[in-house]
Order: sequence, then structure tokens, then C-alpha cells
Amino acid sequence: MSDRSPTCLVPAGRLRRSHDTPALVCPRPDCTRRGPYARAVSALAVLVGFACMARATDGAEPQARKPAAVVRSEQGLRYYREKVLPLLKKHCWECHSATSKPLRGNLRLDTPAGWLRGGDSGPAVVPHDRNSLLLSAVRYEDYEMPPRGKLSPQEIATLERWVEMGAPAPADEASAPREEDGDIDWDSARRFWAFQPPRKHPLPDIPRTLFGGGPGGPPTWIDRFVGARLHQAGLRPAPPADRATLLRRVFIDLTGLPPTPEQVRAFLRDERPDAYERVVDRLLASPRFGETWGRHWLDLARYADSNGGDINLTYYNAWRYRDYVIASFNQDKPYDVFVREQIAGDLMPAASEEQAAERLIATGFLMVGPKMLSERDKTKLRLDVVDEQLQTIGTAFLGLTVGCARCHDHKFDPIPSRDYYALAGFLYSTHTIEGIRLNNVNVSGWLERPLPISREREAYFRRIQQELEEVRSRIKTLKARIRKTPSLAGVDPKRLDGIVIDDTQAEKVGTWKRSTYSPRYVGEGYIHDNREQPGHKRVVYSAEIPAAGKYEIRISYPYAKGRATKVRVIIDAADGRHTVTVDQSQPPDVVGLFKKLGRFHLEAGRRAVVTITNTGTDGYVIADAVQILPAELADQLADLPARTWKQPAGSDETTRLRRQLASLEERSKQLSAELARRPMAMAVRDAPDAGDLALRIRGEPHRTGPTVPRGFLTVTRHLFADSAELLAQHAPGDETAAEFIGTPEGFALPPQGSGREALAAWITDPRNPLTARVIANRVWHHLFGQGIVPTVDNFGNLGERPSHPQLLDMLAVRFVEHGWSIKWLVREIVLSATYRQSSAAPRQTYERAQRIDPRNRLLWRHRLRRLTAESLRDTVLFVSGQLDETMGGSTVADLPEQAVANSSKQEGGVDIGKFTRRTVYLPVVRNALPTLLTAFDFANPEMCTGRRSVTGVPTQALVLLNSPLLRNAAQRIADAMLAALSDDGRSDHPTAHDRRRLRWLAMRIWQRPPDEIEARRLLQAVAEARARLGDAPDDFPDEHARRRERRIWTDVAHAMLASVEFWFYR
Repeated sequence: MSDRSPTCLVPAGRLRRSHDTPALVCPRPDCTRRGPYARAVSALAVLVGFACMARATDGAEPQARKPAAVVRSEQGLRYYREKVLPLLKKHCWECHSATSKPLRGNLRLDTPAGWLRGGDSGPAVVPHDRNSLLLSAVRYEDYEMPPRGKLSPQEIATLERWVEMGAPAPADEASAPREEDGDIDWDSARRFWAFQPPRKHPLPDIPRTLFGGGPGGPPTWIDRFVGARLHQAGLRPAPPADRATLLRRVFIDLTGLPPTPEQVRAFLRDERPDAYERVVDRLLASPRFGETWGRHWLDLARYADSNGGDINLTYYNAWRYRDYVIASFNQDKPYDVFVREQIAGDLMPAASEEQAAERLIATGFLMVGPKMLSERDKTKLRLDVVDEQLQTIGTAFLGLTVGCARCHDHKFDPIPSRDYYALAGFLYSTHTIEGIRLNNVNVSGWLERPLPISREREAYFRRIQQELEEVRSRIKTLKARIRKTPSLAGVDPKRLDGIVIDDTQAEKVGTWKRSTYSPRYVGEGYIHDNREQPGHKRVVYSAEIPAAGKYEIRISYPYAKGRATKVRVIIDAADGRHTVTVDQSQPPDVVGLFKKLGRFHLEAGRRAVVTITNTGTDGYVIADAVQILPAELADQLADLPARTWKQPAGSDETTRLRRQLASLEERSKQLSAELARRPMAMAVRDAPDAGDLALRIRGEPHRTGPTVPRGFLTVTRHLFADSAELLAQHAPGDETAAEFIGTPEGFALPPQGSGREALAAWITDPRNPLTARVIANRVWHHLFGQGIVPTVDNFGNLGERPSHPQLLDMLAVRFVEHGWSIKWLVREIVLSATYRQSSAAPRQTYERAQRIDPRNRLLWRHRLRRLTAESLRDTVLFVSGQLDETMGGSTVADLPEQAVANSSKQEGGVDIGKFTRRTVYLPVVRNALPTLLTAFDFANPEMCTGRRSVTGVPTQALVLLNSPLLRNAAQRIADAMLAALSDDGRSDHPTAHDRRRLRWLAMRIWQRPPDEIEARRLLQAVAEARARLGDAPDDFPDEHARRRERRIWTDVAHAMLASVEFWFYR
């Protein structure tokens, strides 16, 4: 059965949303196609459709005013749990929660109902409103909350972003804290489904006719579990998808790209019973598989090529981790090995230099997260980095919100705070933060480690490193000598013509720092503002004028890089006040020392005043001397006479030392450049102070409680014989393994080393009830658009329960039995009849299923899904013949150290206009993602994301209509079509020729021919465009016709690229 219905004619004003998909659907009850409406319309119709959806919402009948509703997307809930909830608990709940005695201002901030309803002053939070009372209070605008001290700018920004997101939070009954926490009932906790070990189940019996055959063969063991639930509910699965639809689906799911027209035609002609299975095997072997499924993992790894946060520095070596992930999926690396390498690859044995390098690179998983590098409290920074790493490990591997137990016992899951610090001890014993950046002691750096290389190369780079250290030491010593040696003191003010006022004679407002570092100055030195307190410092020079007339006023300064470029100099003259702006990073125009400010009329007996300020400056402001010359004298003096330079003792020595310094600095640059050729990776290593971590009371870095031995989740301990067995499996021959005795408090580990290998072993042990389940569910989610557990990142109490728990168990168990093979798991699923279903269902089936299972949890049809942001961009490039399939390598080498600068004068970010490689290789710069990606819900690289938001908003249609990428692609596709189907003199009717052109475009863009309605409407649009553009002029008829046809068919191709049929797949 086809997924399309020729009777589907949706009036533009009646578009509505389907329950479980953002696609536009037909409201007619007799329509058998519930798929996207936009096949036969231009890109404008997509925009109209979204606009109608917006109007339908805006024009709803007025109702009684109610408190605003909060958003509850999974990504928003995670942001609330990880970022917002700790802030509210720490700073607000003492006075504004169920446990507050008394409740201040009748305001509760521990439930959505509390902050939406508000207290005595009204609602505290209005979703999407930056002027909400809570925000104005923490900004100290209307109120000053918390009263003990203002939140940091980063904490305020977190709350602002949360409100702008719609203030996402769990439902009230789930989020309210317990009055008293009490002890966890471990017996009850262990009975929760996610903490029960997955096990095999007998295959259910289903009616033979429940699933049809279709391309791909009979039902599989997976279908028996799905079919049993459907049969129990009185439902039937949808018919098999037609071959073209199935081919496009499996191509996009496995490689992120559609099939070519040739591949579609070949598959439709292939009548072998295993034709579909052959296609699947070919796609699994394609390098494109690793790029697509590696990108899924990079969402979980919160991968980015820059730090983000307060100082967005470039991660020049993060790409190695990205390439490791892609290669791992292409090689079908066993998932348990893949996990262990990312947690403890640096501690694992290696059979070769290549494997050692690979495993070291794998620990980039712990490194690539965002860090608050300018945090001056380095203990807090270290604990924050550990928290971010632990949250990511808990979410990505275990599907648990472990980070919620940092400040107190987890409110919803059996994770006491002791368990949090037992796990955090492994990571606190791991070295991540190292050195400084931007030559600023307050900006921390991160660890980068050299990759294993041959002994000869290792020795060579060691010699380079030693020489570099020696050169840097000599430079430091030489600079100290230069500072102590008498140097060129500069110009003697007594030997200069005119009136000279040195900085020592000027009035100073604010603190100015004296220096002689730069050699050209007047007198005994100069002063600078030290780049502090802009707008609050000034130097005022004044002098009595002996005779009225025109005078030239000059200021002196030693120019250099880093000087202010917009220094305001104010001259008070007889004819009023004048302001001159001076760029002190550029050489002055008189012997590189004095800058002419201009000529001004000065009166006798009155004081001339010159003021240098640091208002509105962007660098160091220098104040040295002011020279006032009569205009006639200034004309006579072309330059300062050479006699004015002092030559104190030691000046020759200073010159020699400076030349020597310049030579050493040049050598230092050469050595640094050579050392940079050594391959480095963002990778961790064990910390020198590895050991157990003290619990932090309420999560505060400097309020320590008892030391918690490193260990694992207490709720899983009964599943393991003892903790010694875990490490013994991965550290054979270790005599200390026998000492690892499980205790109620944790697992006693040896004092040396971080113990991350034990953590990795616990996570990947087949007895762990979470790891295999979580990844099996993630794979299912990526193939069906929804997991068996829809909350793929949360298997805890706040997460949804599995729709098919026995099937999830079987997937996990068989996955482990088949060597933790991701490709095996993907293959099993895509070969199932459940996967091969149509996304459309017969009318009777659809109406009944919508009443019983409106969310399609039971999988009575396949889901209509939108292309991911990456797949959308890649497909546009692919169908237009532009996609560069080059794999791997750095794409950020040309970025500045600060990828996105904090000041408007600095440049940053990435221009992707000419970047035609797959989007997985596009630089991911935090806080500066390309519009095309953000519009189509690219994963937030600041947090672990297992399920992206899928939105349908007018902005997306506008992006597609106005995107240079799509317009350029449409023109290339139209040119290719016109070249392939040029009018060769055949006597076809014009409409027949246009139909061939339209079919060519549809096969290229949609991977199927247009149906009759689509063809009729598009051909009508072509005819109307020709009539509108008019006939060709007599002078150049052929040229005009060529340009007209190119424009018309470019518009048609653009409309097809911007249609829902292109960016959704069924």
C-alpha cells in the first residue's frame, strides 16, 4: 500500500498539528494519508501553513485568566534539574519552600504552581518574560534577593535563560521536596523496574497474519513483542511501507543521506528476497554510518570545538575525539570497550602505539564539556568540572540524573548524597584543569597530553622542549637585567623648545602606575592607567601662556601594541574646549615620540589646560609630557634635534641586552612552532592528590563533611558479589584486588591512582542493570523517533515507564550476548516488520488507534520524522552535487584563541558559507552556532542530550525560504536538470517536456516521482511564471528564454527543497 493519498486536499486555513509529530496533517476523516501536506505546493505554502498554525493559536477564544503554563520538554527539564534547581535550593528554598518556617512573602519557589501563582507581590515567574519578578529581584532592581548577597552574573544568566525557555520544571506533585528526607527504603528502591537486571523472556505468540510481509521478509522476534502488545490492545500494525519510502527511511536513518535516483531505481528493480537486507548491510558498512551515528553520540558527549561559558576559548584538539567517535562506530567497536575507553582509556593497556593514542584520545569525553575558566575560586572550579563530568556520565551511560545529589540526597531516585561523592571521588582524583590561558592567571586552562609517537620522534621533541625551557628561562633573566640597567631615559625636557610639562608636574586623578619599560619617553619615565577604572582617571597639564597667539600643542607617549586606540585629549583654549582622539598603538608623527594635536589660540596671562582621560578606552592609556610651541617656531622645527636625547651610563649595555632579548624571543617562537607540530590531545590523567573526596555540605565547596570512600551506586550493590571482582576482571594479577571489600559506606580502593578503571568496569559489567538498557533504548529512539522509554536520558522515577519492558530487556540481553555490537542491534531493528511499517494507516485502523494509543506508544504505525539539522544541510548539499565527503581532521586551526570574543573589537565565530563537508565536521562553537542548525533544533552543546527537541515553527520556513544555501543548491539542481533534459528538437508538447523536467527534479530531491496533484499544481506555477516573465525580445530570444527557464526551474527546485516533503521522511 502506498503512503500517499491523492484525495488529501488540505485547505491552508485548516492545518493542524498531529499528536506525536510536528508535521502538518490532513483533518479529513476519510483521508488515508496522515502525512505531511506540502507535496504539491511551493515553498510559500510551507510558510503559509506555519503562519496558519500560529494564527490558529493566537486567535483562540479568550478564557478566564489562569497562571501561565510551564514548558516540560525533556531538554528543558534537564536544564532545570542541572542548572536551575541547585540555585533555587541553595539561595531560595530556605525562605520560600514547603519546609520554610515561616514562609516569607507567601511565596514558594519549590513548585511551578508556587512561582506561577506568586506571593504577596504577584507571580514570581512569567514564562518567557525577562522582566519576571524573580529576575528583577536577583538583579537587585525592584527587590534584592537573596538578601545575603547578589548572585554572580553567571547564576543570573542561568535564571534568565531558564525563564526565556518557558521556565521548564517537573509537575508540582513530583517536584515538591519532602518535608523530611529520612532514610531510603533500599528494598523498595531495588524493586523499581530500571534497577532490576534485564533478563530473557519467552517469545509471545501472535496471529500469523498480524504483520504482512513486504520488502524485508517475515516478522522477527522483535515483532512478536510489539505484536503481542498491539493484539492485547485490539490494534493492528499499519501495512508495510512501499519500497521507495522504506529505502529513503533506512538510508536517512543509517547514513543521514537519501538514496540517489539510480539507487532507488535499482532497488525497485531488485526482486531478490534479500534485496532489502543487502541494502542494510551495505549501509552499515558505509563510512557515512559512523558519521551519522557518531553525531548521535556527540550529542551525549556535549561535544564542541570551543569552551563556551564565560571565556569562549577554542578547543584546537577536540576534533581528535570527534574522529575517534566516528571511527569507533564505523569499526563497530564493542560498546563496553567504547565506554571504558572514554572513562579510563589512559589507564588501559595498549597493544600498539596506535591503540595507546586512540585510548588516550577517547578520554576527551571527560574534557570537552564547558568550564567556567575565569572562576577565581579554583576549588569551586575543580568541583564544578567534576560535577559536569559526573552529570554527563550518569546521563549518557546510566540514564540517571546523578548530579541532583550534589547538595542533598536525590529527591526522587535512590541516590544519596554519599553515592554522589563516592562517584565524584573518581573524577576529583582525575586531572582536567591545568595552566592558564590568555596570559591571565585568573583564566584557567585545560590539560592536553602528547600522543604516543616513535622513540626517535619522542627524543626529538624532548630536546626541543628542553631547549625551549632554557630559552624562556634566559628571556626571564634578561628582562630582569634590562629593568635594572640604566637605559635610554628619553628626551631631556629642559633641552626642548617651547613650554614642556612633564607628567611629574601634572595633576593626577586616580591611581596611575609609573614605568620606564618602553624606552622612548620624556624625562625620567611615563605613567599609565593599568587598564583599570575606565572613566575615572585623568591627568591634567597646565601652563601660563606668555603671549597671545597660535600655538601648536603636542603630547608624547611611547607607542606599542596593547595601547589604547581611542584616548580622549581635551584642550581648553581661548576659543573654547576641543577634544582630540589619539591612537596610542600607532607611532607619533614627530620622531616617534610627539603627537601633534593641532593649533589653538591661547591668551596671554591665562593658563592653557590639556587633560588626558581614560574614558571609553580599550587598552593602556599613557600619559607622558605635553609640549606647547608657538606656531612660528613649530614651523621652523622639522624634528627634535638629536642633542636632546640623554645618553646615561649603561645605555650601550641596554641596547646590547635588548638586541639579545629580541634574538631569544625569535628563537622561542621558532621552538614553540616546532613543538606545536607534535600531535596533542585533550585527555585526562590521574591527579597527584588522588584519593577519596569529602562530602560538601549543601554542595558548597568549602563546607566539608565526612570523607566518602570512592564507590558506586548503593542501589546496585546487591547485584555484584563484591567489588574486588570488578577490578580483578580488568586488572588481572593485581594483588590489592582482594582488598576491595564492599561495605555499606562504599568500596575501599587503593590510595594510589584515581580508580577510574574500576568505575568503567562497574558501568560496563553485564550485571549493571542500566548500561545495556540505556544504549539499546537510545538506538531504538534514533530509529523510531521515540524510545521504548521516551525519556531516554532519565530512567528514574521522573522518567516515563517503558512501553515494552520485556522487549527492552531482550534487546539489552541479546545486545550483550552479541558482543555489545551497535551494528548488530541496528540491523536487528531495521530488519523487523515493526520498523518496515508504513507511517500511514487505513482509516479504520487510524481512528481506533488514535482513541486507544494517541501517542503511538504501541507502534501501530511508523512515525513521520523530520530530518535532523545536520541531515537537512547535508542532504541539500548532497542532492545539489556539492557535498565534500572528506573525513576527519581539524576545521578550527584558523580560529583565534578566543573563538567568540567578549568584546565587540575582537572577532570570532565561524563562517560556514563555503564549508561543504558533512555537518558533523563543521566547527561547533558554543554560543555561536549557525542559524540553520539552531532553527532546526541542533543539540545544545553545553549539556548531554539524548533526545533533541523537535519543533515546528514559522522561523524554520523563513530560514528555508531565505537561506543562501538552499537558493544556491536550487540553482545548481536546476542547471543540472536543464543540461540533462535540454530541448533536443523533439516535437513533444511543452507540457510533456515540463513533466519530464519535474519528474527529474522530484527524483533528485524527493527520491520519488511527483503524484498527479503535485505535478498539476507545480506545472500550473511554471505556466504562470512564464506568462508573468513575458515573451523573449526580438534581439536575443534564445538568451532570454534560457535565463527565464533557469529562473523558473530554480524557483521550482527551491520550492521543493523548502517543502515539508523534503525535510520530513516517512
